[in-house]
Amino acid sequence: MKKLLFLAVILMATTNVFAQREAGSFSIQPRIGFSAADFDCTADTKARVGLVAGVEYEYMMTNKLAFAAGLNYSQQGAEMKATDYTWKLDYLTIPLTANYYVWKGLALKAGLQPGIKVNAKLDGKNVNADLENVKSFDLAIPVGLSYDFNGFVIDARYNLGLLEIAKDSDIKNLAFQLTFGYKFTL
Repeated sequence: MKKLLFLAVILMATTNVFAQREAGSFSIQPRIGFSAADFDCTADTKARVGLVAGVEYEYMMTNKLAFAAGLNYSQQGAEMKATDYTWKLDYLTIPLTANYYVWKGLALKAGLQPGIKVNAKLDGKNVNADLENVKSFDLAIPVGLSYDFNGFVIDARYNLGLLEIAKDSDIKNLAFQLTFGYKFTL
């Protein structure tokens, strides 16, 4: 009985790996991880570490090339070193990426990521205020890689902001994200 159960688990795991690579297949991947975000043009900040959680859908166009679209909640912003204030900028992001599988399970990713502001606050010792001048729309270029092993996925991305985060400002978002998820073939 143990041998039969072991064989069934191996067969299901192997089938899952190959099914994700077939042209025309769809998958869905819930994921969770962390973001280390900062601003691009100032040296007196340090990264704000926060949560990234969401879901990604992937369509395999060929055995090597896929298109992915997702929806994530992403905590971004930065901590100001001199004042101990933190810019807490939270977004709903929609990463749209082309995924090229260079090796079994290893994908290189690049695309475009619109973001919709959910929250913008300045937080500190004696301050907790809404940041009303932060724009409601953000746009970034995500680049990265992921590795899929038996449905478990680790994904590392760097998001390079393209738009200024506030009116009359030249500050843009930067974020490194590391997420873990599980890919279900549909």
